Amino acid sequence: MHLTLSEYFQVAQAIWDTLPPATRFGTQDASTIETYRSHLQGWEDWIINGFYDTLFSHPATRSVFREGERAMREQVLRVWYRRTIAGPFDLEYFAWQVLVGRVHQHRGISRSQVLVMWGWITEQIWQLSHLSLPLDEADQLSRAWVRLANSVQAMAAAERLEAYLQAMEQSGASPRILQSAAVSWLEEQSKDAGHN
Repeated sequence: MHLTLSEYFQVAQAIWDTLPPATRFGTQDASTIETYRSHLQGWEDWIINGFYDTLFSHPATRSVFREGERAMREQVLRVWYRRTIAGPFDLEYFAWQVLVGRVHQHRGISRSQVLVMWGWITEQIWQLSHLSLPLDEADQLSRAWVRLANSVQAMAAAERLEAYLQAMEQSGASPRILQSAAVSWLEEQSKDAGHN
């Protein structure tokens, strides 16, 4: 299923509205990233190079890439990183993140790989901020980045699940019946685990 740009905006808004405001990325977080933008800019090469060094050092993640593609992928991540630290964090940004999730899915990048690499970037931001800033400022920047990461990951995961369910429906399978069967199986597993 291919979405129009307008539909990506609708999907992003619908998912965003389900996230509790106290936990999602907010205006204070955006302000924090803006305040420390020059630091984040200074860490760009470290993050981009480390990100792809990590992916290319592991056969399972290395296999996602085609031969000679690393430089192009690094440039794509660089564009993402620059846009992310520049803001604004509006509906267009979050709709773009939903689209990025679709691109990852299309390329065969697993959700677990995406999540762990978001975690890797978050860890780098934490480490670099704690090496470069006073503790309270480093904590503030780290918290803002964590809320950004959590919000983007939640939106991408929700959209990926919905796309999966729609694809199942289009294939003739009933995703609701499968979902019900999965819940029953999980409940049964929970009961069995309680007896061990």
